[in-house]
Amino acid sequence: MTDAAPFPEAALQAMPAAACVFDAGGRVVLANEAARRMLDLAAASELLGRSQAEVVRLLAFRGLYGAGDPEAQAAAAMAVDRGRPHHRTLRGTNGRWYDISSVPLPGGGWLGLLTDVTAHRQAEAMALERLRIAHLTLQQTPTGLGLYDSRRQLCLFNEAYERLLGLPQGTLRTGLSFDAIIEIMLEHNPLDEEARRIFAARRQQDRSQPFSSVRVRLDGTAIRSVSQPVPGGGFLVSLEDVTPLRQAEDEAKRRAALLDGVLAAMPHGVCVYGPDHRVRMVNAAFQQIMAGSEVAIGEHLMDVCRRREENREYLNPEAAEEVFRRQFDFERPPVTRVRRNGTVLTGRTAPLPDGGHLSVVSDVTALHRAEAEAQRRADLLQAMLDSMRHGVCLFDKNNRLVAANQLACRMIGLTAEELAPGTHLSTLRDLQYKRGEFGAGPEAERMYRERAVGKVPRLDRFSRTRADGTVIEVSTDPTPDGGFVRTYADVTEERRARAEIERARAAAEEADAAKTRFLATMSHELRTPLNAVIGFSEALAAEPGPPHVTEFAGSILEAGRHLLSLIDEVLDVAQAGTGAVRVATRPLYLPSVLEGVLRLMRGAAEAAQVRLELAPLPELPRALAEERRLRQVLLNLLANAVKFTPAGGMVHLAAAALPDGAVEIRVSDTGIGIEAGQVERAFEPFVQLETSHARRYQGSGLGLYLARALAQAMGATLTLESLRGEGTTARLRLAAATQPQEQTA
Repeated sequence: MTDAAPFPEAALQAMPAAACVFDAGGRVVLANEAARRMLDLAAASELLGRSQAEVVRLLAFRGLYGAGDPEAQAAAAMAVDRGRPHHRTLRGTNGRWYDISSVPLPGGGWLGLLTDVTAHRQAEAMALERLRIAHLTLQQTPTGLGLYDSRRQLCLFNEAYERLLGLPQGTLRTGLSFDAIIEIMLEHNPLDEEARRIFAARRQQDRSQPFSSVRVRLDGTAIRSVSQPVPGGGFLVSLEDVTPLRQAEDEAKRRAALLDGVLAAMPHGVCVYGPDHRVRMVNAAFQQIMAGSEVAIGEHLMDVCRRREENREYLNPEAAEEVFRRQFDFERPPVTRVRRNGTVLTGRTAPLPDGGHLSVVSDVTALHRAEAEAQRRADLLQAMLDSMRHGVCLFDKNNRLVAANQLACRMIGLTAEELAPGTHLSTLRDLQYKRGEFGAGPEAERMYRERAVGKVPRLDRFSRTRADGTVIEVSTDPTPDGGFVRTYADVTEERRARAEIERARAAAEEADAAKTRFLATMSHELRTPLNAVIGFSEALAAEPGPPHVTEFAGSILEAGRHLLSLIDEVLDVAQAGTGAVRVATRPLYLPSVLEGVLRLMRGAAEAAQVRLELAPLPELPRALAEERRLRQVLLNLLANAVKFTPAGGMVHLAAAALPDGAVEIRVSDTGIGIEAGQVERAFEPFVQLETSHARRYQGSGLGLYLARALAQAMGATLTLESLRGEGTTARLRLAAATQPQEQTA
């Protein structure tokens, strides 16, 4: 081939890529030194004259096509149409990556290029690993994080942010405005008017100033929202579920991947200069890479340098003479430069035997941008970690530190330099032990030994107290790659508050027990003299004497019996408060009990001018109860109904069997009723719902309380239904007896 040929031999020999030129018959007519080294031949001339099939099989059996059947790989390569440009990237059995290109030549032949691109692949893998680690750290964070740009549009968030907003997974996406996200949240979450007012105010909030707030949702979940400005005019919103702090729980979740993009290998551009420094040959890839600053065949290198200087081709302007001189420094390694249009190139030059030189350029813009973006996002994620309210340390499967935030340094008592990535967990523990972070004495020694590195569980939670008294809760959660995340929370105030609450509860229980003992003791002490008063008054009333003595004795007797019944009620209240009410239930025949109670209350009802009725009773199963206690419950209910029913009203007693086998007894009246919000208060001891000094209805306020307490002791339930001015219905539900019993009196 002559110097006027499209690809001079000298140019091919100087190329760093392995190159072979095939004629129209598919035989090698030219091969460079790089091809000899790639195929492990003694001389490049050994390739001359070989057929395409021989070369392809040689490549296959050298393992350059990767693992698999070499014959099948060779057959696939032979099937490629060499009349059209062809390019693919393969990984050889030696673990290195190669770009294989085929370019048709005039006359029916073609040029085959094989370039080692392992360095680019390794750089790409390193960039992707850094992205993966940064993304994993964000997703393991229990705090919801949402980053907004200066236009108040969402540009980055994690799964926890979406969850804590109360939104279904997949609802949020980058590019949504802050106002649009609020509208979406209002659609998915029921809010009261106060909450809607708060969110309306947040839309107008000045995000250039930090602020925080806590909102309690309708379901009781408390969410802390913190907004902090970030450089560039945007702001970072962090959401934290503080409900677990109140309940000594901690939750954590992950978000789907935010980062994407895989870098593809780029073909090389080749430009050949002759001894006269004029362009002899340039391929299409070179012109495409240098778009806007192409070269022309015959153009002098100095003219090219001057033209690029005038067009301000590079970001760092240099004199054309200096650029020209560097082209002949063939010992320098490949350099990276940035064009004015932002394209990032790597290039190198190599001498040619005829005195010319070869310039090879590659477009690595995608790789450069990916590395810059990875670094930017890694820095951004680190800034987000440093803004969290928890200390976070991420360890790999070998217990080596991957990342940590500033709060973790303060909580575990180490410096940022000591928490450098790559530091082993055992080294960190030794530093903490020496500084007294585990306490002092045998307790510190025990914690240090029991929680050795080899025993650290991948899912764990424990607390420890620092030397300054701070209580730190440490949570350990596994990561998919075999590592784990350590989260540190300061729970000092929470523990102190819980201790105060426990002390207050114990004091309240002791006071209640003292009150109950006092009531029981005083009730018993009062009965002895009161029985004497009742006995003497009965004797005076029974003996003949002056009328006024008989009248006074009767009044004393009536008051004494009333006071005795009140003392009995107080004693029952005291027993109910201590859980000492004992009952002996058995199957009861209810009609006789109901009729007997009605007879006892008939006189009181007639005195109050209230009509007392017992509804016709259906066939009732026997109910499980104690007859004396059941009578007491019904008498209290009927007495209460008669007392609060005006003259001319009616009290109705009825009973019915329920579908589940139980029996319900109803006491209904047409009395004054109870306010809807006061029904449960009627069951509290010593409570009179009418509390004015001119109260019309006297009583101790113990009737309903004792009725419910005795009902519960028998395994029954007692409820009230009432409306003000419309009367009250008491429902006593008794369990059905499993075995029959003889009829009671």
